[in-house]
Amino acid sequence: MNKKSETALEWFFYGEEFELWKLHTKEDYIFFFGFLALAIAVMWIVVHIYNVQRDQEKAKERVFKRLGRLAKNPHHLFKEVTLKLPEGEQKFEAVLMDKSGIYLVKVFGWGLKVFGTPDGETWRLEDREKKAEVENPLIELRKGAAGIQKILEEHGIKRLKVQPLVVFADNFSTPELYLGYGSNSTTYQELRVWYQKQSGVKEVQYDFERVSSIIKNEVIK
Repeated sequence: MNKKSETALEWFFYGEEFELWKLHTKEDYIFFFGFLALAIAVMWIVVHIYNVQRDQEKAKERVFKRLGRLAKNPHHLFKEVTLKLPEGEQKFEAVLMDKSGIYLVKVFGWGLKVFGTPDGETWRLEDREKKAEVENPLIELRKGAAGIQKILEEHGIKRLKVQPLVVFADNFSTPELYLGYGSNSTTYQELRVWYQKQSGVKEVQYDFERVSSIIKNEVIK
């Protein structure tokens, strides 16, 4: 790079002294506009990568992978399962068993702002481009949790924690959740802190092997 091109680069980064007419030579203009084109191309690639990753299946992969790392042994993570419950079959994106209990998992791959209440019929998801109303995921998750608890109680297993876990995994930035207390919801970025608060026990809180056997043999289709 010649001395004039180095000077043009300094102007580009420290802009106070930059004036377009100070690019005197053809090489100065080629360097400046080439650098500008490269910056635009890099930005386009970054946005494209984020858009590719901003996908429901990709979001679930990220969440499941993190849950698998966070859950200490013993644990089981069942993905894309159908459960045979007292009120009929229900499909879930994931069921996590860990030391503290059982979590029924629902993932949303987009949504930078989420509005709703734990008992409302719908939640509203928003980002910079769109808004959408979705059914409150807690309705189905709570129904599934009650079904699992009923089956376990029939086997003499009572007071085992079975609860929903809703994760908002938009990868553009940390989603803002306006859902109120008791929504059993968190973001992918804050999942570690949320999970540690819910599952921060050193010892297994129930007969893990027995419950695992019931879930695998009698609940999962």
